[in-house]
Amino acid sequence: MADDKNTSSPPPTTPESPKVAPDPNEGPGKGKAFFDRAKSVAATGNYDYAIDMYIEGLFREPFNVEEHKALREVGMHRKVSGAKSGGGLLGGFGGAKQKYKGKTPKEALLNNTFTLARDVGNISAMLAMLRNADIMGLKDLVLWIGPLLKEANRTSKPKVEIYEELAKIFAKNDEFERACDCLNEAAALRPNDSDLLTLANTYAAQATMKRGKYGEAESFKDSIKDVAGTKKLLQEENLAKSVEYRQHALTAAKADFEANPKELQVINKYYKALLDMDEEEYENQAMEVLKKAFEETKIYRLKMQMGDVRMKQFKRNLRMLREAVKADPNDKDMLRQYHDLNKERLAFELAEWRERADHVPTDLNIKYELGVRLWESKKYDEAIMAFQEAQNNPKHRVDAMHFLGRSFLFLGMKPEAVETLKRSIDEYELATTGDKKSKELHYWYARALEENKQTSESIDVYSKVVQWDIGYLDARKRMNELRAQVAK
Repeated sequence: MADDKNTSSPPPTTPESPKVAPDPNEGPGKGKAFFDRAKSVAATGNYDYAIDMYIEGLFREPFNVEEHKALREVGMHRKVSGAKSGGGLLGGFGGAKQKYKGKTPKEALLNNTFTLARDVGNISAMLAMLRNADIMGLKDLVLWIGPLLKEANRTSKPKVEIYEELAKIFAKNDEFERACDCLNEAAALRPNDSDLLTLANTYAAQATMKRGKYGEAESFKDSIKDVAGTKKLLQEENLAKSVEYRQHALTAAKADFEANPKELQVINKYYKALLDMDEEEYENQAMEVLKKAFEETKIYRLKMQMGDVRMKQFKRNLRMLREAVKADPNDKDMLRQYHDLNKERLAFELAEWRERADHVPTDLNIKYELGVRLWESKKYDEAIMAFQEAQNNPKHRVDAMHFLGRSFLFLGMKPEAVETLKRSIDEYELATTGDKKSKELHYWYARALEENKQTSESIDVYSKVVQWDIGYLDARKRMNELRAQVAK
């Protein structure tokens, strides 16, 4: 039986909120009769009816996190019992049709809750539930469903976009540590995205400031204490390391290394301390340390770390040249240097990932990275073989299929390109949202349809891209040209 003292309170109305007549059916304790009934019928194994009763109760207490949790437990029991997604009384005799039209955030939230209860792993329902809880200002509910969504995303086919949206909502609710965790997960999937790491560091700094309670001191003396405490936290967490702090850490790590030069943990600590200096001189020292350790131990991971450092250097130097070219587009010598260095980078990375694939042939992440370099080198036949293996890794499945389809397209295998690019869209859970990846997937699917003379279908897909972003590449131009051909 639900206890009133465990019931969360509805969010207070802020002075800026529009005045809305309170719903006489909504408020703490209003759903108790339905929650009690739900628990009674759930105990008999009638899970579908129990879920319906919980939804009725939550219509009256959408803010009641404890009852949301209880409903989730019922959904779990229902799944274990072997019930399929669907069933229930809401919507009539037909089964699981949702009761509410979803015209308000509250109705949409309840529909999401209803769907999730019958399909406990439904990531789309979790995401929609999170969004609507955030719109309604139900912070407690956000902080409950958010971690569930994060874990579900991590253990299925991780999506960077979901981590990014989660981080944004957590940050909006002043949960900066959670936001930072989400972006760190996203950065692991997209390690070359500097924007993700920058934003993660921003959230981490805000989390530290929040823990240090900087700005909340009641006196000047307290404020000074807060500043000192916050500075210490920032240093300890590697968020704003001064040169002196990094040098001190490097000196300590070097001393440990010189005392135990063959201890792998000590080697790794010294290597990371050298990298933290973020200067090529120290990075070269790190590679020398790794090279010597690899020659003595033959542990291939150490050689891979050497390659990681070199790839980091290429990335940084290319970024510097790119910025220089932007500053002076007429400097042909600088542009030539950029292209020469990029060719050198690609040759190194291709050789590096080939070697890794030879040493660790079962690692699908390596297969994907190799495929990307083969594709960039226009070695499409080899890229296809790499991506066909890599698509079996949930982490890279959508991207591998996308590159696979484009490889087919560049080789003139148009029907195969159409089918594969369509599957990449079907596999992408946020394909209908119009996010950055959605636009890319649909644009190249439209290109394949166009090449395959499926003009009408191609126009429809281009139209979808244009409705999302009218300036996306040349989608609008291609759509208009195809329409003109049809008109003739």
